[in-house]
Amino acid sequence: MESRKQRYRQQKSEKHGIRRLLGTVLNFGAIISLPAVVIVSVLILLPVSWLALPVPRLPADTMIYDQKGHLVSALKGSENRIPVSYSAIPPIMQNALVSIEDNTYWIRPAIDPVGIMRAALVNVLHRKILQGGSTITQQLAKNLYLNENRTISRKLKELLITLKLSTMFDKRQILTMYLNDVYFGEGAYGIEAASEIYFGHSLRQLTLPEAALLAGLVNAPTDFDPYFHPHRAMMRRNLVLQRMADLQYITPKEAQLAERVPLHLSRAASMTNQAPYFIKFVANELLRLDPSIGDKFVNGGLKVTTTMNWDMQKDAEKTIVQYLPKTHDVHGVPEPEAALIAINPQNGYIEALVGGDNFAKTSFDRATKAARPPGSVMKYFLYTTVIRDGFPTSSIKDSSPVRFSAGSGRWYIPHNFGDVYHGPLTIRRAIAYSDNIVAVKWIKTIGPLTMIDMAHKMGITSPLEDNLTTALGSSSVTPQEMAAGVLPLANGGKHIKPLGILKVANSNGQTIFRVTTHKKRVISPQIAYVVTNLFRAPLLNPQGTAHNLQSIINRPVAAKTGTSSQQRDAWLVGYTPQLATAVWVGNDNDSPLGLTGDLGAGPIWAHFMHRALASTPKKDFVPPSGILWKSVCEKTGLLANPCCSSYREVFVEGHAPIKVSPGCHKRKDHRKNARNSSRVVPHSRRPKRIAGRSLIKSILKSLTP
Repeated sequence: MESRKQRYRQQKSEKHGIRRLLGTVLNFGAIISLPAVVIVSVLILLPVSWLALPVPRLPADTMIYDQKGHLVSALKGSENRIPVSYSAIPPIMQNALVSIEDNTYWIRPAIDPVGIMRAALVNVLHRKILQGGSTITQQLAKNLYLNENRTISRKLKELLITLKLSTMFDKRQILTMYLNDVYFGEGAYGIEAASEIYFGHSLRQLTLPEAALLAGLVNAPTDFDPYFHPHRAMMRRNLVLQRMADLQYITPKEAQLAERVPLHLSRAASMTNQAPYFIKFVANELLRLDPSIGDKFVNGGLKVTTTMNWDMQKDAEKTIVQYLPKTHDVHGVPEPEAALIAINPQNGYIEALVGGDNFAKTSFDRATKAARPPGSVMKYFLYTTVIRDGFPTSSIKDSSPVRFSAGSGRWYIPHNFGDVYHGPLTIRRAIAYSDNIVAVKWIKTIGPLTMIDMAHKMGITSPLEDNLTTALGSSSVTPQEMAAGVLPLANGGKHIKPLGILKVANSNGQTIFRVTTHKKRVISPQIAYVVTNLFRAPLLNPQGTAHNLQSIINRPVAAKTGTSSQQRDAWLVGYTPQLATAVWVGNDNDSPLGLTGDLGAGPIWAHFMHRALASTPKKDFVPPSGILWKSVCEKTGLLANPCCSSYREVFVEGHAPIKVSPGCHKRKDHRKNARNSSRVVPHSRRPKRIAGRSLIKSILKSLTP
């Protein structure tokens, strides 16, 4: 707590600037005669009243925060500076600085005439500038507007600027400006940056020994650098503590206890190394949102609140490093890269983004910039269109080989992975097996342009080719597009444009602009639910393409693997109600990866989702009204009859089949007869035995040639 003496000093300092200026002039009267006072007053007051100071420009870092206010990164300007307000500076830090740098700061005017006269005598005797007699206000004037040249003219300019500052700002404001400006060594300009660099925590957490150490650095940061000169730093710190005790800012006992505390320094990891791909994305996004931001983004001390979830971001980076497959190109060089982007389906917040395996190796952001063929992941949009167009979920198409005319006498023949053909398949089984032939037959039925229109409505922004191969992901898209594209399926049918920035404030904390979520319905809640339920099949079906991942994720989730031609790209895009994540793995040179989606991208996706949602309760997809469950025959897709192999299927109300599967009546009669033949007939109703029956049989047998 501040001492009563300090509060009294601060109250005395809260006077009008002109009164403090007159006080300075009167102090000169103690040294020189009254006529000289008048002359000096005129010489000083007139230039000061006319002096127009330029706005000091203090290059400051742009601070990047996650959605919860956690400081993630500082985009370095020309100086490492983090401005703070007066209220953020602990009293112990203020007292420590004043004690060692200007112990009469709170009760004396901006210029110390006695100190100036003393310094002037020394300078005259030595015929050069050796001493300055500077107050904190004078030091601020020099730091903001002047150079380090020790000349008489510069000293006069410093005097005028100091007086002008004292008329413009009160003591608290000047002290705040000084602590935000002064250099503390180790590249730290300002007290907040110094606290982070030396102790690894915010200014608000400073202890008494730490505050004393920082105050002692101001005079000669290099000489007292605790990393290189710990003994000197300790001696200087203890001197500050003794000064604080002498001035009654602390008690002698507090000073003694603080002197016994050893140095506890922290070489904290540079914040510029944290979430580099996300930060780069934010920088580009900010310039897109406000092209005039320009130099402010680098040196303007902006405060940018992002949509990042810092815990998820760390999980994403850790998971990629741990589960990125180790394969090699033809020259034996490990090449695979990975990209991951995770978006909250309810508000569009990008909660995690990783654009590559190693930012130092390459800063290219594959999550938002690398467009690659997604393979079967595009079937999300194919089957959403099929269900939207009213086809029953149990509709069947045959997986047998087929060819389609490609014009000019050419033919397009789709193939399944491994040339395996599954026969007639419902939509659910076709999704589980990722059957390509069935998918092509479906896009032929609905038309490629219909599917393309649906994909663009849901979130794909890249152009898609108007041909049958679009159903198999032949057109290139980015991971960001794929994650955005499944958001309507996860949130009940609404398109949301992904957000990376929530708000931006200037160095004074005033909000420059905010970014809000915009939702637009593109499919009905019923369609979103039915399609989501269908895409749970790849994990739940024992023959599903992602079944090996179900035990890892272990919660209700929809997912789809994707593998591009010649296994060049491995994808997995999946979602829960709380999070949609797209993962891509491949080689930058587009050479074959040699892995399918479940093996290349699957482990990264599953382990990230498991970690990211570990503290989130498991939540299933809630069916809206207008959803029906019906028993249907596996072979026909029609309503089940009593004797077919059936399963339960989900439908949008009005889209379910109405016919019962045929072909069961004869089998039903046969079963009835069989049941009747096994019954025991009562004795009274049994036919009587014919006398001599055995004799007749023997006669007939003898007559048979």
